[in-house]
Amino acid sequence: MKERFFTLVNLKSEEIRLAFSLWVLIAINTFVLELADVVATAGFVSNLGVDRIPWLWIVTTLITILAAGFYLVFIDRYPRLQLVIWLLIGLAILYLLLEFLFAFNAPHWFTYPVLYLLADQQFMILPLAFWALASDVFAVTESKRVFPFIASGAVIGGLLGNGAAALVTYLAEKYTFGLTQIFIAIAVVLIASAVYLRVMFINVNIRTRQTREENASLGETIKIGMDYFLNIPLFKAVGMLMFLAGLILTLLEFNFLSVINNSVHSDLEFQRFLGYYKAVQTSGLLAFQWLITSRWLSKIELKNSFSVFPISLAVASSLALSLPALFGAATARFIARTVYSAWDDPARKALQGLVPDEKRGRISAFMDSYFITTATIVGCLILVLLFGLVSAGLISREAAVVVYLGIAIVASLIAVLVFVWLRREYDTSMLNYRLSRSKRKSVLDGIEF
Repeated sequence: MKERFFTLVNLKSEEIRLAFSLWVLIAINTFVLELADVVATAGFVSNLGVDRIPWLWIVTTLITILAAGFYLVFIDRYPRLQLVIWLLIGLAILYLLLEFLFAFNAPHWFTYPVLYLLADQQFMILPLAFWALASDVFAVTESKRVFPFIASGAVIGGLLGNGAAALVTYLAEKYTFGLTQIFIAIAVVLIASAVYLRVMFINVNIRTRQTREENASLGETIKIGMDYFLNIPLFKAVGMLMFLAGLILTLLEFNFLSVINNSVHSDLEFQRFLGYYKAVQTSGLLAFQWLITSRWLSKIELKNSFSVFPISLAVASSLALSLPALFGAATARFIARTVYSAWDDPARKALQGLVPDEKRGRISAFMDSYFITTATIVGCLILVLLFGLVSAGLISREAAVVVYLGIAIVASLIAVLVFVWLRREYDTSMLNYRLSRSKRKSVLDGIEF
């Protein structure tokens, strides 16, 4: 029975304890942020309007860039386990403070953006520390097999979080159940997860050497990141793919929220639909990760694994444009988000394992934050410009939709060309001295005695 389970999840018996611990942690984090994200998005759109979403994304993204910059300075100065625990406790405190804002009826124009901002920071910052810790625990040769299982924890957490967000709407209608109870429960769950992580890693010797660069500055950290992405063609191509993906995902997300807003009549209906939809999507993610990613990613050369996401973005963008109703918008988002989370993210984590130990945290954080956030701002500025023209009466709203979805299609085709270039430059990049130390480590770690 035990061997059958190990075969199902594609793990070895000695890996299961730490892999499952990390699985639980990412499941809890995703549960919390998905619940908060659905509530914040539905509340903001229903109370302030969908056309203001790009402005919200711009503000939250700029703050995320600053927060990520601050985090980059510290990620390689402290043990990653300690850093994750600090972040969990800090988030719990912030949710408790947010509980007071809603309890004392602070204005919606302030509370919902703050809630959205907190969920957005949790979405961006905590996974950076989490996956840096996971890369310390498992070698590159193990990561392609283990990381898909760990990442599936996010799917389970997302399923529960989105389901809870939909359930809350029924409780709000029938009982005196509100956001204050939600935030208290979230804080308790986060603190419990920090304790659980500490207990599970007692007497665990994390193999990766972690330096203590006490004098590291943000400028030096960004310089290290730019050095990799400017001088290693493989990383440059991945950075370009991340930027294009961020742009397309932003445009598809806005299109999805805009179509929902035109199809429902209240904030509770909006929250209920969004919760159910994201719950269905996370079910698809779970099936994709366990049945496809964990089986095929380890069998495909790393350079070929980056072909799946650009093609999926092209399909999703075309669907959104050709089917402008709710079905088309929902299907397009489903395809893009599923492949991004279930396939591209584990492939990127495996790639990041090639970076030397003492720089891996900063390079990973640089890759997973700045390209996506910069692309989000560019996408939002495109939306602001287009709907500014709509407000001025220069173009119709329908024309604006065609333009931004057309931009998404063009960007996805460029992403396909970038992959072709990535594949051509892959072997040359592997000879770059910046990756040499990690390559030696991964080969030794892959030997079984």
